[in-house]
Amino acid sequence: MILKFALQLLLVTLLALPCEVNAQTCSASASPVSFGSVSPIARTAVTATGTVNVTCTWPATATDSYVKVCLNIGGTSPRFLVNGSAAMQYDLYQDAAHSVAWGSVYYGTPPISLTLARPAGGTHLTQTVTVYGQLASNQPTIPTVGNSSTVYAQTFGGNTTSVNYAFYQFAAPPCSSITGSAGTFPFTASATVINDCYINATNISFTSVGALGTSLNANGSITAQCTSGDAWRIALNGGSSGSVGGRTMQRSGGGGTVNYQLYSDASHTVAWGDGTASTTAASGVGTGYQQIINVYGVVPPQTTPAPGTYSDTITATISF
Repeated sequence: MILKFALQLLLVTLLALPCEVNAQTCSASASPVSFGSVSPIARTAVTATGTVNVTCTWPATATDSYVKVCLNIGGTSPRFLVNGSAAMQYDLYQDAAHSVAWGSVYYGTPPISLTLARPAGGTHLTQTVTVYGQLASNQPTIPTVGNSSTVYAQTFGGNTTSVNYAFYQFAAPPCSSITGSAGTFPFTASATVINDCYINATNISFTSVGALGTSLNANGSITAQCTSGDAWRIALNGGSSGSVGGRTMQRSGGGGTVNYQLYSDASHTVAWGDGTASTTAASGVGTGYQQIINVYGVVPPQTTPAPGTYSDTITATISF
């Protein structure tokens, strides 16, 4: 009875071993595709890369020398990174020229395919495939949330990715005929949208006069372009006088000044400065497009100084 039991255990063990040894398998694992920090108002395409590592195993007694591996990713082209209801267009490609989108046999689009040859004297082989991502250009209105950097992402895994493979000896089968999924490879594509602003200004030129007995008015503008949803504030410094409440233009070569003030409203009631000396700074929220803010200049009546050219240089600073 004891001998019979021992023989049964030995038989089960011997029958089980060939099944494990003869298993021909492949698996895949993917890295994230991260576009890093992105400024939509730059309107430029942004690229990134990721990798997929494919590992295949041949048993010691295998007769197949090769394996065809097909990496499928679901969904249609183009793709979108999302945050809530906001979306940013991008896509994943098989080539550095971003001309062949990564697809899936299940969607009738080309998957990434590769062929691995059994290594001489070995049973395992790992091959790395590069995935190329590109954010579409000209998407200036992508917003941030809560006035801070905002992550947009798309996650793949489950039934959105699959690794299909077929071992063979002579003729490689097409991916279209290898439709049985043998596992998935989850990963995430992401980009961080940042608050960003551009600013530029036009000059304010007052009319040439012989006497300053009446007010002189002239207008200029400041153009701000900020990330959509980004709160901004523009302050004007005191120029050569150092005083936002008592601005002066200096005579070229010295010897005189002209008093003036800058305003953010056409009625000249809100002096534009830095928030000190009864002045305020202009503020708003970015749209992703250029926003033009008028600057209203006034030279009040005053004692006329010596003839000459009078000017001042103001620095506009945008905070966001």
